[in-house]
Amino acid sequence: MNASPRGDEAGPWGRIHRALGGRRFVVLDTETTGLREPEAVSVAVVDDNGRVLLDERVRPGKPIEPDASRLTGITMETVADCPAFPAIYPALLHAISGVRVVIYNASYDIKVIANSCRRYGLLAPEIDAWCAMEWFAEVYGAWDPGRQAYRWQRLSTAAAHFGVSHARAHSAVSDCLATLGVVRAGLASPPR
Repeated sequence: MNASPRGDEAGPWGRIHRALGGRRFVVLDTETTGLREPEAVSVAVVDDNGRVLLDERVRPGKPIEPDASRLTGITMETVADCPAFPAIYPALLHAISGVRVVIYNASYDIKVIANSCRRYGLLAPEIDAWCAMEWFAEVYGAWDPGRQAYRWQRLSTAAAHFGVSHARAHSAVSDCLATLGVVRAGLASPPR
């Protein structure tokens, strides 16, 4: 068997089984105010059985960028009566504590949670994160010689690759369920 560029004989299939096989995990996704110091406007967590543990829109402490609103359909008007992040913080902590947290683009969503916590003086949670996007980039196999890494792919590409339904892209709970479907497809493949 050939080693992957990461030096792992089992490649991405062995990695997903080592990270998630036989253990409990949840999937987290956020929708945000945009790309500049992003804060959460929607947070969702589903368990490894697809049960929704958290699905809340939140009123951010800063304006939502127009491009983010076009992407998600979430505007300052649609979240005006929603709770601020501190109101959902205890439920978020409860949903992600003590389990591996699968995230499609983990570094971004962890930053979003940290920014939202900082805004309100809350302690950012330690998240035992596993990035499904980095894993799928290797599965997909589009190498970027300039970065010396696999090119990241959109969640919609990963979902289509595995035949997973993803009808409402950029809805936090829908993105969680699509990520779960991608992960389940990966775990259904034996380590190679």
